[in-house]
Amino acid sequence: MARFLKNLVDYFKEAFEDDEENIPTKKVDEDNIKVRGEISFEDKFDDCDTDAIDVSDLECSEPTDIDMTQVLGNQQTPDYSNYWWCFENKCEQDITTFKEIDPDKIESELNARIKSGAFPIIEVPENVMKAIETLNDPEFDFTEVAALINKSPAMAGEFLSLVNSSSYSRGVKISDLRVALPRVGRENVKAMLYLYSTKMSLVSSKSINDLAISIVEHSYATAIIASYMSQRYFPDPDTAFLAGLLHDVGKLGIIKAIIEDYDFISKIDGNIKEQHFGNTFADLHGAVGKNLAEVWNIDKLVVSSIEHHHDFFDFGCHYEEQEQFSLSALINLSDTMARILGKGRPIESVNIFDLASTRELNIEANQTTFDFLDELPGIISFKSS
Repeated sequence: MARFLKNLVDYFKEAFEDDEENIPTKKVDEDNIKVRGEISFEDKFDDCDTDAIDVSDLECSEPTDIDMTQVLGNQQTPDYSNYWWCFENKCEQDITTFKEIDPDKIESELNARIKSGAFPIIEVPENVMKAIETLNDPEFDFTEVAALINKSPAMAGEFLSLVNSSSYSRGVKISDLRVALPRVGRENVKAMLYLYSTKMSLVSSKSINDLAISIVEHSYATAIIASYMSQRYFPDPDTAFLAGLLHDVGKLGIIKAIIEDYDFISKIDGNIKEQHFGNTFADLHGAVGKNLAEVWNIDKLVVSSIEHHHDFFDFGCHYEEQEQFSLSALINLSDTMARILGKGRPIESVNIFDLASTRELNIEANQTTFDFLDELPGIISFKSS
């Protein structure tokens, strides 16, 4: 967006120099408006004027107020009204309330535990930890890891379900983990083991089990979308997948703390949702996720995106932070897309081309982009067990 505005200013400056009284009606030179394909952070930083641009001024919820018909002249903005990202408001208007739950009290108490360093850490089962330790061996063998995972049919099914999404399967159904795991990659297999273990630690509470499953399914979808989007908008699909997979792990940590601290949760008759806890999940999951990821020795770039995927615009435009900034923006957008596609919390109507994350990634509203994005519904067609 910053580059676009600079081109626009240069255009009018040139026009006034030619004739101070008459602004010519020629179109903006579209070749000067860069469409991101293969990218590097060095190229991106070269165009970033840190003295002139304050990215923190961007607001995710506000559409741009530039009249594109004035800028592009006769060139019309493509119509995308029939695509999946144009949808009716999906937010639930009314949900059942539970008088036992005091959202403000719970958020305050959990926040105090985070600040004191006393927030519970999720323990990884012995069989899963053995698989993770094997993956940490520089000379590990995926065959040995597959054998360990296969000891838990449910866990093996979770891996195969994800790998058989079109993002990994390449059109061929995979039923052997020895084939599946190398396609996912070592770091992503480790992340899936952590995520699966976290989910399994929560299933003892029936009333909140569906919420945990929904968060995990949303995380898988976000990971697949982020990896797919990286074909054009981020240089490392594996890192994008890992960041998407773990971006909401803090929410699972919050669920575990709630189960441990509040006995009444297990006695509630009905499905508990994030909305029942007010802003608790939204406000705290970044900090909780960061703590868990650091305990698990996750890459620092991914840890940063876990913490900042909702406030990525606070990074500014410094070179050393640009990669973190772009990854967090990608996860923010992938998170929104997953929710629009029915994976995760219901979402209010939103124009994805007006989001700060979309502008940061230089995603333009044209037919090429529409065709690229229109593949996503088929790519995330999987079900978490």
